[in-house]
Amino acid sequence: MSIEAALTRLRRSASARAVLIDVAAVLPLAVGFAVLGDSLAGPPSAIAVLIAALIGVIAAAIRHARRHDPGWLLRQLDATCPDFEDSSALAVQPGLPASALAAFQQARIRSRMASRLANDAPDLRAPWPRRRLQKLWLAGLALVGFAQLLPSLRAVLPAPEAITASAARADASGTQITAVRLAITPPAYTGLPESRLDRLDAKFAAGSTVEWRLRLDRTAEAVELRFHDDARLALTRSGDDWRGSRVIDTATLYRIELRGAAALADDRASRLDVIADQPPEILVREPEQTLTVIHAAQDQWNLRFEARDDYGLGEAELSIGLAQGAGDQVKLSEQQVKLAGEGDGKARRYRTALDLKALGFAQGDDLIVRLSVADRREPAAQNSTSPSLILRWPPDSGPIGEGLEGTVQKVAPAYFRSQRQIIIDTEALIAARPSISADQLQEDADTLGVDQKILRLRYGEFLGEEFENGAPHEGEAAAAAPAGFGREENVLAEFGHEHNESEAATLMDPATKVLLRAALNEMWQAELQLRQAQPDAALPYEYKALDLIKQVQQAERIYLARTGLELPPFDATRRLSGERDSLTDRSRLLDPRIDDSTPFPQLLRQLDGDGRADVAPLLAWVKTHPETADALGLLADADRVQREVDCAACRRALAARLWPLLPAPPSAVKARRLPDAAGQAWLDGLSGAGR
Repeated sequence: MSIEAALTRLRRSASARAVLIDVAAVLPLAVGFAVLGDSLAGPPSAIAVLIAALIGVIAAAIRHARRHDPGWLLRQLDATCPDFEDSSALAVQPGLPASALAAFQQARIRSRMASRLANDAPDLRAPWPRRRLQKLWLAGLALVGFAQLLPSLRAVLPAPEAITASAARADASGTQITAVRLAITPPAYTGLPESRLDRLDAKFAAGSTVEWRLRLDRTAEAVELRFHDDARLALTRSGDDWRGSRVIDTATLYRIELRGAAALADDRASRLDVIADQPPEILVREPEQTLTVIHAAQDQWNLRFEARDDYGLGEAELSIGLAQGAGDQVKLSEQQVKLAGEGDGKARRYRTALDLKALGFAQGDDLIVRLSVADRREPAAQNSTSPSLILRWPPDSGPIGEGLEGTVQKVAPAYFRSQRQIIIDTEALIAARPSISADQLQEDADTLGVDQKILRLRYGEFLGEEFENGAPHEGEAAAAAPAGFGREENVLAEFGHEHNESEAATLMDPATKVLLRAALNEMWQAELQLRQAQPDAALPYEYKALDLIKQVQQAERIYLARTGLELPPFDATRRLSGERDSLTDRSRLLDPRIDDSTPFPQLLRQLDGDGRADVAPLLAWVKTHPETADALGLLADADRVQREVDCAACRRALAARLWPLLPAPPSAVKARRLPDAAGQAWLDGLSGAGR
């Protein structure tokens, strides 16, 4: 026999042994379940079990045939035959190897392999799992024995009808629900599919139609649902079922009540939670800030929005308002433009570019836009509006806000305009330069430099720069305080607000701070040139600083809606009447008080005891405060406490819900700490008590 034929025989033998082991393991269980199925449901059940077992054996045979491939055989030969020197694959390789050494090794191993396979071939078959097979055969015999005893057991046990009657007598105190089906139909605009539930609790979209279908084990005259707000829904009989439907807009608790039959054995309240339809969410992508100052040569304004909704978006409308004029002559015109977005029904992107020339946008005007997006809720859609976006074209010159107290609020102080005076004085000094001496030029230029410095420091106050390089202003005392207790820096750092830090300044927004800081830099350069008696070099920096200051003034212009003065109505009947009913005693504002307007404290004391807890005040309070967090959960726990008096877990659950609802304790004034001996001696010294 050739080496290849011997190897094939070994591989087939190992695969056949594995299949036989599977057959020996499956056969007893298959026979046992087949006999048991024949006793319970007849021959078809037994045939189905045997067919399933046969399919399993065939699948195992295919799996083992794939597993015991030639590669597996060579690995087993190398593991069981050390004299093959892990070269079994080389021995069965077709043809001669490329190297002479490999060819020599192939010839040696083939000779050894032929001798071994012909005289003492290794057994590569898996051993029989005797213990596992014994347990399986015993289990199969037990199934067959149980199937043989089943007829005699049926004769001893009562019939199913007797069991049902016995259970009914044992549960004569309450009616049972034998079948329940909730059909939930969401509103059409949501696009959600209908759902069927086999329980009384459910969670669904607000506005869904819920249809109940109940079947009871007893006959009742009437069945109705009573909700926690005292609303009722009468169910109608349809054959053996009771059916009814209702549109549920808000979360509710309900209980099934029967008339003409015993109450339900399990009459706990069931809960219906709703998922509210959220209004659309609008995100502004462009521009990045709500106030934008027009750039030079800008002829259009690009706008980009994103909107999304939980069930679907409706129409989108862009409101464009143009504010023109000044003073009391401000005229506001408005127009609406429909926008068609890109995207699916739940998320869309809106892009548009406004033609400023076509809108009549001119210098000194404000262009105000808002995007309004609706959803598809029925019967009334929800609308969301984006923040107002303003495009501003600052006026050429002139004071800002003069005569516009109701429309424009000016934040910047009046001395922002003094930079123009420094420019005028600098130009006058340049014109007078040929007629004055060098010393006079140096003195006048230095004086202007000081004025520029003072103005720069005043501007710096709006960035928190009250001191320059950590030193006080010129002319102020700067005596050094002694180190230790009472040092000014330590007291300020601990108890005060350090205004000389630019990051702590909160008067202006970040964009305005950038403009103002740039103006300060230009003033610094102008001051440097003036101190060096070079007014010609300082003048460009002064003009640049003035231009930046004007931009700061425009940035600080805030658009406000014009409103009239509306004072509260005056009650003339109380005049000179001497009534003090509405006045309070200010001396008792800090007295501790107990808020007894809620039933929580008393109910908590009752829950902590062993007696019956009166939850009626709590139920009434929750009905008048529906905004309470998880009000339905609170009502459900209170209902359980009311119906299950001896349920300690129910009392603990209700107490856990009540604790967060207790009123916060009133604030109290802490007593002043008494001084120690050293502190008292210091106080006595100040008051002169020790003299």
